[in-house]
Amino acid sequence: MNPIKNALKNLSVTTTNVIIALIFFVITAKISSPAFFGKVVIVQLLEIVTSTFFYFIPGQIITREISYLYAKKEITKEVVGKFLSFPFLVLPIFLILLIFPDYVKLAIPYLFLYLLNGVMTAVMIGMDMFTESAITGNFFLVIRWGIAIIAVLYHNIYLFVKIWTLGGILSVSMNYAFISKKVGLVLPTPDFAFLFRHFREGLPVYLSSFAGFLSSQGDRVTTAYLLGSYYLGIYQFSALVAGVPSMILGALGGVLLPTASFYKALGKDEKKMSSLSFIFLSLLTFLTVIISIPIGEIIIIHFFPNYKEGLEVFVLLLISATLPFPIGSLTNFIVAFKRNLRPFLILSILNGSLVLLTSYLLIPRIGIMGGAISQVIVATISSLFIIFYSIRTSVFSTGRKEIILLFLIPVVGIYEAIDPPFLDFLLILLILLVFKLFKIITEEDVKIIEGFLPHGLKFVSKILSKLT
Repeated sequence: MNPIKNALKNLSVTTTNVIIALIFFVITAKISSPAFFGKVVIVQLLEIVTSTFFYFIPGQIITREISYLYAKKEITKEVVGKFLSFPFLVLPIFLILLIFPDYVKLAIPYLFLYLLNGVMTAVMIGMDMFTESAITGNFFLVIRWGIAIIAVLYHNIYLFVKIWTLGGILSVSMNYAFISKKVGLVLPTPDFAFLFRHFREGLPVYLSSFAGFLSSQGDRVTTAYLLGSYYLGIYQFSALVAGVPSMILGALGGVLLPTASFYKALGKDEKKMSSLSFIFLSLLTFLTVIISIPIGEIIIIHFFPNYKEGLEVFVLLLISATLPFPIGSLTNFIVAFKRNLRPFLILSILNGSLVLLTSYLLIPRIGIMGGAISQVIVATISSLFIIFYSIRTSVFSTGRKEIILLFLIPVVGIYEAIDPPFLDFLLILLILLVFKLFKIITEEDVKIIEGFLPHGLKFVSKILSKLT
């Protein structure tokens, strides 16, 4: 299982999503009515509801279990069939949507396929099938955002839902074919004891998704309630642009859970894996934040001047969403190494409560900046919690190098929040100098990375060698 190659495959799907979705929303906003646009958003919201409330066995648990079995060469079609059965058991719950408007009722088959496809993807990446997952993911996105433009041209939400459903059918069919080719013909076979065992183990993760929904949307809801739709639009747009860097990093970090689970099953050193990942993700995150902020500001100022009022909000939201990424990635190792997940339920409840409380206190006083500051506060507390718990459970160790990087994270954040003009280049030089002087990356680390690099990226090891 090669984490770098798999990360690049994941990145291809994210890149396709960002580009095609951007084109779709720009065209939709130009040629459709706000009412139609709102219905599209509702269908998207139903996807979030499905993945938050109906995903009773979290994808992280499925991927981890499949990765362990795959590493030990114990994977069977029976085990895969048991995991694939749970969306079918959840299907009756979707009937709740029958009380909503007709186009929502029409979306029920699509939402079921969306859930089933998510489970299939979790199984596939657990078996190192990132190539197949990328093929299906890109194919579905072309239908989802590309072909669906036809429905926008006709202003027909029913045609829109049908096209997405067709995409779901084709995507599920392709994934099913890939999985069956790997392990044999798979049939969904409910095993209630098996499913309940994994549901119980993943319950903290599942319940935390509820609170996570609040922590990610609470500032938006409070902004809408206290300031109205105009400022909500500015805030939401700023959040959308600010979320792109973290989305890209998330695609790269998405390989950590199956990779860590796979090599943990083979007996590899846990702390070495988490430390090496933390070091390289820190370097990548620092560079991403420093480069993304001026690019995002240029895009907003020159292409979306109506949203310039949200520039400061954009900066804080990008910092809060992106800069803690190396710390947040440690949660993958906590899951992969089978540590107790119950504390994350407490963290999620704390985050959700803090977002609502701080937003309600700050937004009336300082406007949409209050929502952004709320996200910074929550990101800080969440990061401190993850660091503490990772150390306590022996998932992560804080040597000299790790402490230096942990110190750099708030330094970069404060620097970018102050935003000294034209000095971002100096900050990049400072980061590289720190890595060089304190030998954050060793020659041994470079050799490990070089072993995973595809031939076309061998130059990366030469660049990293300059920092040793």
